[in-house]
Amino acid sequence: MGVYNFFRIVSSSRGNCIYPVRMNRSGRAKALRNVFGNNIKLLRTHSGLSQAQLAEKVGISVPFFGAVERGEKWPSAGTVAEIAHALSVQPCDLLKPENASSRDARQVIAKLAVDIADLLNETVRTLGNIAEDED
Repeated sequence: MGVYNFFRIVSSSRGNCIYPVRMNRSGRAKALRNVFGNNIKLLRTHSGLSQAQLAEKVGISVPFFGAVERGEKWPSAGTVAEIAHALSVQPCDLLKPENASSRDARQVIAKLAVDIADLLNETVRTLGNIAEDED
């Protein structure tokens, strides 16, 4: 088995398939656990749920749930289905690397837009004050 470093997404009639590219078996498993955990955390926080609330909905312990979010543990297929159901997504959505990155990008862009608008407003106020002082 080769060594894999990133994921390749291939679309088919059955949906998108994620294929690891150039990573050893333990590295591939760790990478998938991290993607899975990060997606759960993003969806959980977006839903306004705490770890304890979601763990209770799913029927697992909070320490185990925390380990899943951190990419340290891998839940059973049934637990994956329960987590997805509690977050109102399909189980396969929890394994898509683009979910985390696109959601993160949208949050960063939204924050930057607010920061830029604030900066522009401050600049306009400052220029207005300078113009008044010159009059």
